[in-house]
Amino acid sequence: MWNVDGVVSLAVRHRWCELVVKHAYAGAYGDVERFLLHDQAMGVYLYGELMVREDPEQQALARRCLSLVQEEIDQSARRVVEEMIL
Repeated sequence: MWNVDGVVSLAVRHRWCELVVKHAYAGAYGDVERFLLHDQAMGVYLYGELMVREDPEQQALARRCLSLVQEEIDQSARRVVEEMIL
């Protein structure tokens, strides 16, 4: 149901990342980073989650990801994320 041609759906990956952030599961921060880098439109909410928890490692992850995609991300989404991060 969640797989299409062996690929986990975007919704499932997004929920997984939410759980990783909520429970500060550092072992899966790479999954969150990949999501933020490759699914930018769905990542705006995750940037907020990373910043609101006030965890320095999560905040650094958010800042690093934004710095890597800031030229590619939609301009309005970038502004929203920058307001959360800066």
